[in-house]
Amino acid sequence: ADCLKSFSTPEVLGEHDLWYCPSCKDHKRATKSIQIWSTGDILTIHLKRFHSARAFSDKIDVVVDFPIEGLDIGPYVANPQEKDCIYDLIAVDNHYGGLGGGHYTASVKNFKDDKWYYFNDSRVTEINNPEELVS
Repeated sequence: ADCLKSFSTPEVLGEHDLWYCPSCKDHKRATKSIQIWSTGDILTIHLKRFHSARAFSDKIDVVVDFPIEGLDIGPYVANPQEKDCIYDLIAVDNHYGGLGGGHYTASVKNFKDDKWYYFNDSRVTEINNPEELVS
């Protein structure tokens, strides 16, 4: 919920990001916000997992609590006509390592047998406890 709220929080543009006003023909400080207007059958959420501050960069290691079933993004959709904004988790992509390198794995739900599988290079293994996915 915090990630979705943060995504649509209005942001005041800085001095180097001035907006050109076509009415007064001048550059002005402005506020922007990003909103979800419509949803589809599949929702992909990409979380920013790296932080940069001047010459320092690091991986963000905050755990994100994510429901396996019943994620309701309705409160974060700006279009009042949009319906059916509830999603179930079907895949997770994980990065292990740091900024200089690492390794990606995936956990995916098979819609035919309703089981979760862990993909790590050439190995695929069944996941017995799907609750571990959101770690």
